[in-house]
Amino acid sequence: MKLIRAICLLGLILIVSCQNRNEVKKPENLLSSSEMKDLIYDMVLLDAAAVVNDKKLKELDVEILQFLSKKYTIDSTDLKQNILYYNMRFDENLDIFEKAKDSIERLDRVYDSISNLRDSLRRAEMKIRDSIKNIDSLSTDKTLPKLKLNN
Repeated sequence: MKLIRAICLLGLILIVSCQNRNEVKKPENLLSSSEMKDLIYDMVLLDAAAVVNDKKLKELDVEILQFLSKKYTIDSTDLKQNILYYNMRFDENLDIFEKAKDSIERLDRVYDSISNLRDSLRRAEMKIRDSIKNIDSLSTDKTLPKLKLNN
């Protein structure tokens, strides 16, 4: 009896573990690796924008899927097929995601530089305002001594 249970259990494990891996066919509207990288880049940026300020996206009437569909001239089915196609090609998909990540990191460095520049400009502006306030706070009663010029 124990032998029959062990065989049944082993058979069940073999059946469940052997998956039929269906090859995903190349989509009719296949995006190139470069376009796919750009699409993923845009998806990440739009998702971040939605998290940061979803209200503004709604005010601007921006629908993420609609925006991507229009920009890449694909519909949601094509998008799904492209994602499945590239997911089945691990090395190519990894390369696409690495390139998208690099682009996002480059953009982050640019924003950091702009932020640092803004901060520097604000500090300089505050310094100028403080200097003007100091000049304005000088009493008008105080007069500077006249210098005698020897001719």
